[in-house]
Amino acid sequence: MKKTVVFKVSFFLIVVCCIATSCADHDDPELTPIDTSDVKITSSVNATPTASWLNPTEEMTIRVSNVNMSAPKGVVLRSISLCEGGRTIMDKPFSGETLEFKVPLTSMRGRVNFSIIGNLIQKNCRDAQILIEDNIQRIVFTQTPKLECEAHINVTVKSVSTSGEEFSQWFDVESNEAGVVLIPQDKLYWVPASGTASVIDLTLGGGADAWSSNSTLESEITRISWGSNYPNDPVLKLSVANTPGSLDKEKLSMYVLATYFGINENITVEPQRLTTVFDIRESK
Repeated sequence: MKKTVVFKVSFFLIVVCCIATSCADHDDPELTPIDTSDVKITSSVNATPTASWLNPTEEMTIRVSNVNMSAPKGVVLRSISLCEGGRTIMDKPFSGETLEFKVPLTSMRGRVNFSIIGNLIQKNCRDAQILIEDNIQRIVFTQTPKLECEAHINVTVKSVSTSGEEFSQWFDVESNEAGVVLIPQDKLYWVPASGTASVIDLTLGGGADAWSSNSTLESEITRISWGSNYPNDPVLKLSVANTPGSLDKEKLSMYVLATYFGINENITVEPQRLTTVFDIRESK
């Protein structure tokens, strides 16, 4: 009975010694650390969603692929870690395949900064780490700011008939929820009392309003234009046939560049630029 007890105690001591030796192989401060100056790692890191602003109900996916390492003989890339704010939140063994980290944002708030770290091992050396990618930044708001933009256009119509009769009127139109600005045909085209009018001259003065409906962010309109086929100017002048459907054939779009900035949920938001495109169409 005594021999059995001695055997169990001895076996326990052997296991403890093995564990201690194994740890010492990697963590012993007496060992020389791996020299990372000659270690280079390249990779493709893809983070989705790509939006800068997220909320706690969302999940980030960070993929690390095409990992290539050049290093002195004996240095092995054992695993790759995903870190946030300097702490490791996930670690996966590396075997050459693409690694995918899925990160629920439930417990994260404010500005978060992810980084990808490679964990190196080498026989008779202390473990080391090397930075693969950093500055994967996102802002996690309790509620993602909703950015709104509405277009409004002052329309001036002028025309002269072959008999000398003049037609002139102006009116305002606004974009709808679908982002389309509808211009009534009965305000564009006309029939002179005598003679004919083949052309109408249009002046479209573009304007817009921008705001955030669920946050304290400020906003301003920084540019309005009419696409690459027209001057970069908020006012567009053109002539079209005095026939319903002529304006639609121009396929006009108004581009509004707005900037959103300020403080929301105690987080300072650097200026974010958003371009909204509004289609210009006729309505009957």
